[in-house]
Amino acid sequence: MKRLNSFTALILLLLLVTACGQTGSNNQAETPAANTGTETSKSADGSITVEDATGTVTLTKRPERIITMEFSFADALATLGVQPVGAADDDDPALFMDEVKSKLTNYTSVGSRYEPNIEVISSLQPDLIIVDLVKHKEVMEQLKGIAPLLVLDDYQADYEQMLKNYMIIAKAVGKKAEGQKRLEEHEAKIADAKSKLQSTDLKVLPAVVNPKGFFAHSDHAYTGSFLAKLGFTDPVKDENSYPQLTLEQLVETNPQVLFLMPTEKETIVNQWEANSLWNKIDAVANKKVFTVERRDWSLARGLIGSEKMASDIVNSLGK
Repeated sequence: MKRLNSFTALILLLLLVTACGQTGSNNQAETPAANTGTETSKSADGSITVEDATGTVTLTKRPERIITMEFSFADALATLGVQPVGAADDDDPALFMDEVKSKLTNYTSVGSRYEPNIEVISSLQPDLIIVDLVKHKEVMEQLKGIAPLLVLDDYQADYEQMLKNYMIIAKAVGKKAEGQKRLEEHEAKIADAKSKLQSTDLKVLPAVVNPKGFFAHSDHAYTGSFLAKLGFTDPVKDENSYPQLTLEQLVETNPQVLFLMPTEKETIVNQWEANSLWNKIDAVANKKVFTVERRDWSLARGLIGSEKMASDIVNSLGK
């Protein structure tokens, strides 16, 4: 009987040890160490995860064949030393800033930013397409069938959002450190430009002008918000980014400085100059109307474009 009890006790002890061993194994599988291992494997296999305007994007590897669907995205890649295989340039390479264009040594045009050529995009076999949340809404499904998308809010972006977009792109192309360094250089350049301004206590209005209208860029838009960043006041005070103004509304707004971005040689301003109301605007009366390049001030929408704007502003309003 004693032997039987001893044998039974031994069996129970063995079962208890086995059970404890299994429990320990399960607990180990649920510890943070296991999650750390998963994160390490993702990093080890070269995958990249970023947050864009629509959510989480995971790329299996650093992209090498990138297509940019906006000028600002090309500006970003140019500062990071990354060459896109394709770019939407509205079939006119001259719309790129000279500094950006000089870095885009060998790309294929994919047509208009608004109506890109899907066949050309597909033929380039991209592994990443950088698109705008608004402009490319109608073609996103088609583009998703070609390559992973990085969706950014560029058209509606102000200056601060542009900076955020820049770092998202830098991370997506595996250039986070380079992007951070270039961003710090940019901030130093803008701070230096601001120190050279004679005064920022001015109502300054940038506007795109064409033969049909005058389109102000309020401080909700990229260009207007950049001027606000420098300390200038937005005279429009409009919730819309690009309100169209009549001559009468412009007179009522009465900016002290105008930066005009013409799309063509002859614009609506040429008509307004013959109207006596034009001369009632402070900027006109005080000869503070400046013509600047639309591609630099409105299309580039990146670090290089912002630095060119800062340079133009210092040249016009500096000490």
